[in-house]
Amino acid sequence: MAWTASVGNRVQRPFGGEAEGLLTYTDDGRMWATLMRSNRPALSATTLAAATATERAAAAAGYLSYAGSYSDLGVRVIHHVEVSLLPNWVGENQERLITWIPTATGEDLELSTDPHEGRSGELIVNRLRWRRLNGAGRLTP
Repeated sequence: MAWTASVGNRVQRPFGGEAEGLLTYTDDGRMWATLMRSNRPALSATTLAAATATERAAAAAGYLSYAGSYSDLGVRVIHHVEVSLLPNWVGENQERLITWIPTATGEDLELSTDPHEGRSGELIVNRLRWRRLNGAGRLTP
C-alpha cells in the first residue's frame, strides 16, 4: 500500500510511505480498515499492557484501525465510524474520494481526503492506494 500526503506543495510519506494493511467492504454495508507502519519494532513484553509507556505510544503512533458501516456514493465513500483507535473518530464520518487506477493486473483503489488545513495552516490531502487480493473481495497493499 502506498500512503502519501500532499502538504502544500510537498509530498510527505506517513508511516515512511510504505504501509501494510487490510481494507474490507462487505455486501451488507460493513467496513473495516487497518494499517500500520512496515517493520514496527517488537515490544519488550508479550502484551501491550506489560510494555513500557514509550513502547505503547510508539506502537499506537505507527498504527491506525477503524470499523463501522459505509455508504457508497459512486465517486465517494463515507465510512460511518463505530470503533477506532482514534477515540475522536467514534461516531463521526470519514469521507473519501474514490479513484480507480488501472494496473497491469486490474485496478488499484485510491481513497483520498478532501483538502483540509493541517497544524501548520497548509492544505493537506491524504491518499491511500490499495491493491485487491487475488479473487477476494478485500483490498490490501
